[in-house]
Amino acid sequence: MMGSDHLYLDCEWADVFAGELVSIALVSLNGKHEFYAERADLPELTPWVQAVVFPLLERGDKALSDADMTRALRSFLAGIDAPVIHFDCGADRAFCQRVLDGFGQPDTDALGPKPQGLRWQMLIDMGPALVRWWNAHPEEKSRRHHALVDARALRAAVLSLWGV
Repeated sequence: MMGSDHLYLDCEWADVFAGELVSIALVSLNGKHEFYAERADLPELTPWVQAVVFPLLERGDKALSDADMTRALRSFLAGIDAPVIHFDCGADRAFCQRVLDGFGQPDTDALGPKPQGLRWQMLIDMGPALVRWWNAHPEEKSRRHHALVDARALRAAVLSLWGV
């Protein structure tokens, strides 16, 4: 997958302590490859998440069991040579790792091989670039806090810093 070894990550979670994952998304640098999944069994949601995040969820075939989410994410990453996952929030990285690890379940080898050569890159101080991008894209801003929309915004904000 040319141009897809760099991925931009976003997750949504159910509580203010980032204790329970709701959804996860990755978007490739070239924008051609995307991963999006939601947990089929949603944890208890705070009122804010219930009001803001929950209405944006797609459910249907995007709502996966924990095992299926792990399987799907590992499969997605298997097609990428030495992926670099960029994130701007430590909780997002932790959630992505939790999905890759099979949500702590025993015997996750049946869920497919873990990606090899995976690297992580924390993006520092993306707030101003993201605010500029959201303000320039009001049609997308109305869907903010959908993990895939936010991952696309993070990618676009990084590209804007590069002058692309």
